[in-house]
Amino acid sequence: MFISSSENAPVPDWLLVFLGGGTGAVARYFFGRWFAAPGGFPWHTFGINVAGSFALGALVVLCKDRPAWLLLLGVGVCGGFTTFSSFSVEVLRMIEAGQYSPAFGYALGSVVAAIAGAWLGLQLGKA
Repeated sequence: MFISSSENAPVPDWLLVFLGGGTGAVARYFFGRWFAAPGGFPWHTFGINVAGSFALGALVVLCKDRPAWLLLLGVGVCGGFTTFSSFSVEVLRMIEAGQYSPAFGYALGSVVAAIAGAWLGLQLGKA
Protein backbone atom coordinates (compact mmCIF):
# COMPACT_ATOMS: atom_id res chain seq x y z
CA MET A 1 0.00 0.00 0.00
CA PHE A 2 1.67 3.21 -1.14
CA ILE A 3 0.41 6.37 0.49
CA SER A 4 1.53 9.91 -0.04
CA SER A 5 0.21 12.99 1.71
CA SER A 6 0.89 15.88 -0.64
CA GLU A 7 3.87 17.58 -2.15
CA ASN A 8 3.00 20.73 -0.20
CA ALA A 9 2.71 18.99 3.17
CA PRO A 10 4.32 20.82 6.11
CA VAL A 11 6.00 17.58 7.23
CA PRO A 12 7.66 15.20 4.74
CA ASP A 13 6.08 11.76 4.39
CA TRP A 14 9.28 9.97 5.40
CA LEU A 15 9.39 11.94 8.66
CA LEU A 16 5.83 10.92 9.53
CA VAL A 17 6.69 7.25 8.95
CA PHE A 18 9.96 7.61 10.89
CA LEU A 19 8.30 9.18 13.93
CA GLY A 20 5.40 6.74 13.90
CA GLY A 21 7.67 3.74 13.38
CA GLY A 22 9.84 4.67 16.34
CA THR A 23 6.78 5.13 18.52
CA GLY A 24 5.33 1.78 17.45
CA ALA A 25 8.62 -0.04 18.01
CA VAL A 26 8.99 1.36 21.53
CA ALA A 27 5.36 0.42 22.28
CA ARG A 28 6.07 -3.12 21.03
CA TYR A 29 9.16 -3.33 23.24
CA PHE A 30 7.28 -2.38 26.40
CA PHE A 31 4.20 -4.45 25.57
CA GLY A 32 6.45 -7.46 24.97
CA ARG A 33 8.32 -6.94 28.25
CA TRP A 34 5.15 -6.53 30.29
CA PHE A 35 3.28 -9.53 28.88
CA ALA A 36 6.00 -12.00 27.93
CA ALA A 37 5.84 -15.40 29.60
CA PRO A 38 9.42 -16.71 29.83
CA GLY A 39 9.64 -20.09 28.16
CA GLY A 40 5.92 -20.09 27.46
CA PHE A 41 3.70 -19.56 24.49
CA PRO A 42 4.41 -16.19 22.78
CA TRP A 43 1.06 -14.60 23.68
CA HIS A 44 2.64 -11.15 23.71
CA THR A 45 3.58 -11.39 20.01
CA PHE A 46 0.19 -12.86 19.19
CA GLY A 47 -1.57 -9.98 20.98
CA ILE A 48 0.63 -7.36 19.34
CA ASN A 49 -0.13 -8.70 15.86
CA VAL A 50 -3.88 -8.88 16.46
CA ALA A 51 -4.01 -5.42 18.06
CA GLY A 52 -1.89 -3.93 15.27
CA SER A 53 -4.05 -5.54 12.59
CA PHE A 54 -7.18 -4.23 14.29
CA ALA A 55 -5.72 -0.71 14.55
CA LEU A 56 -4.59 -0.67 10.93
CA GLY A 57 -7.99 -1.89 9.76
CA ALA A 58 -9.70 0.96 11.62
CA LEU A 59 -7.14 3.53 10.49
CA VAL A 60 -7.52 2.65 6.81
CA VAL A 61 -11.17 3.69 7.06
CA LEU A 62 -10.88 6.54 9.56
CA CYS A 63 -7.93 8.17 7.80
CA LYS A 64 -8.98 7.60 4.19
CA ASP A 65 -9.17 11.35 3.60
CA ARG A 66 -6.20 12.10 5.87
CA PRO A 67 -3.16 10.51 4.22
CA ALA A 68 -0.68 12.18 6.56
CA TRP A 69 -2.40 10.59 9.57
CA LEU A 70 -2.44 7.21 7.84
CA LEU A 71 1.29 7.53 7.17
CA LEU A 72 2.01 8.45 10.78
CA LEU A 73 -0.34 6.00 12.52
CA GLY A 74 -0.86 3.22 9.97
CA VAL A 75 2.43 2.83 8.15
CA GLY A 76 4.54 4.21 11.00
CA VAL A 77 3.04 3.20 14.35
CA CYS A 78 1.34 -0.01 13.21
CA GLY A 79 4.36 -0.96 11.09
CA GLY A 80 6.71 -0.45 14.02
CA PHE A 81 4.36 -2.14 16.48
CA THR A 82 3.45 -5.36 14.69
CA THR A 83 5.91 -8.21 14.77
CA PHE A 84 5.47 -10.67 11.97
CA SER A 85 9.22 -11.05 11.68
CA SER A 86 9.34 -12.05 15.36
CA PHE A 87 6.34 -14.29 14.78
CA SER A 88 8.12 -16.11 11.95
CA VAL A 89 11.22 -16.79 14.02
CA GLU A 90 9.11 -17.95 16.99
CA VAL A 91 7.23 -20.44 14.77
CA LEU A 92 10.51 -21.77 13.40
CA ARG A 93 11.99 -22.13 16.89
CA MET A 94 8.92 -24.05 18.02
CA ILE A 95 9.29 -26.38 15.00
CA GLU A 96 13.01 -26.85 15.69
CA ALA A 97 12.14 -27.78 19.28
CA GLY A 98 9.73 -30.44 18.03
CA GLN A 99 6.66 -28.49 19.14
CA TYR A 100 4.78 -29.09 15.90
CA SER A 101 1.21 -28.80 17.16
CA PRO A 102 1.80 -25.56 19.11
CA ALA A 103 3.73 -24.12 16.14
CA PHE A 104 0.89 -24.96 13.75
CA GLY A 105 -1.72 -23.58 16.15
CA TYR A 106 0.28 -20.42 16.70
CA ALA A 107 0.83 -19.85 12.98
CA LEU A 108 -2.77 -20.54 11.99
CA GLY A 109 -4.24 -18.73 14.99
CA SER A 110 -2.09 -15.65 14.42
CA VAL A 111 -3.08 -15.33 10.78
CA VAL A 112 -6.78 -15.95 11.40
CA ALA A 113 -6.93 -13.64 14.45
CA ALA A 114 -4.98 -10.88 12.68
CA ILE A 115 -7.31 -11.02 9.67
CA ALA A 116 -10.31 -11.00 12.02
CA GLY A 117 -8.80 -8.03 13.87
CA ALA A 118 -8.31 -6.14 10.61
CA TRP A 119 -11.88 -6.93 9.53
CA LEU A 120 -13.28 -5.79 12.88
CA GLY A 121 -11.22 -2.61 12.71
CA LEU A 122 -12.54 -1.88 9.22
CA GLN A 123 -16.12 -2.48 10.37
CA LEU A 124 -15.78 -0.24 13.42
CA GLY A 125 -14.03 2.38 11.33
CA LYS A 126 -17.03 2.46 8.99
CA ALA A 127 -19.53 2.77 11.87
